Amino acid sequence: MNNLEEKLHAWNGNLEKETEITLITTGSGQDTPFTDFCDRLASALPNIKVTRENDPEKTLPEIRLTGNLVYSALPLEQELEPFLEALSRVVGPVPGLPEGIKEKLAGIDIPIRLKLYVAVHCPHCPAMVRAITPLATACDQIHLNVVDGTLFPEEASVDNVMSAPCLILDNDIRWTGSVDPAEVVDMIVNRDPALLSAASLRMILEEGKAGWIAARMMEASAIFPAFIELLLHETWSVRLGAMVVLEEMAEAMPALAARITDPLWTAFEGADIPVKGDILYALGEAGDPGIGTKIRELAPTLGNQDLKEAAAEALEAIESRS
Repeated sequence: MNNLEEKLHAWNGNLEKETEITLITTGSGQDTPFTDFCDRLASALPNIKVTRENDPEKTLPEIRLTGNLVYSALPLEQELEPFLEALSRVVGPVPGLPEGIKEKLAGIDIPIRLKLYVAVHCPHCPAMVRAITPLATACDQIHLNVVDGTLFPEEASVDNVMSAPCLILDNDIRWTGSVDPAEVVDMIVNRDPALLSAASLRMILEEGKAGWIAARMMEASAIFPAFIELLLHETWSVRLGAMVVLEEMAEAMPALAARITDPLWTAFEGADIPVKGDILYALGEAGDPGIGTKIRELAPTLGNQDLKEAAAEALEAIESRS
């Protein structure tokens, strides 16, 4: 029995209930060490059941403890114990969180994205994992991905991570080194929703909360910059969700909805045909009479029949709103 198995067997008594985790593989060579680790984990801990899924669209393999707590890291050496502690919390109470933090977590009503970069030999990373993972196990709206930046340097480079531990909130706010969980929660609760990234807005849409986005923009009397990205997204379902938001704004605050006109018109020429069709639909929903003149001039130059029909429908929508 090697050191890993010894540690796992020693921890076995802490997992009194059967726990199911999911290994997500990508079909690449990166999967092998994750498969090996999960095999050894399940062998040493009888109460652990590992289900397996292959998702070629994933860029990194994942050990998914819950739907909102994911490891793209191999929890070896000093990272093993914090991983097992998080695993224990999945089926048990969440210890160590002050009541004030629990109350704030209970009030979070939209999905939050956190990414924590660690390194196996980093002396400070285990403490950071212990500090942050309870937030995800206590609040299912907090989606935490623990990533080994030394194992996946390209991912770390994309996120401009130079050292570990590094915690990133919504691709924007970051902490390097130790951080008080209370500070992270305060930032989540009090940050300006206008600063949400397109990825975070997409998560909110995918949870069926288009109305939340519409309400926040109407409260601020502003179009969030990342919202335009959703209207132009390459994935149809994302654009569709953004249209729902736009339709709600157009009904309640047409002047605000009309502010999408200029950025969408600017993006039209370089967009793919399906996106162009949805841009025309959005412009019709926005109902700005000024853009109607431009669409009328554009329509005869459109070679695609679907786009011609989309332009005609957009003009009808604008005229009806006028």
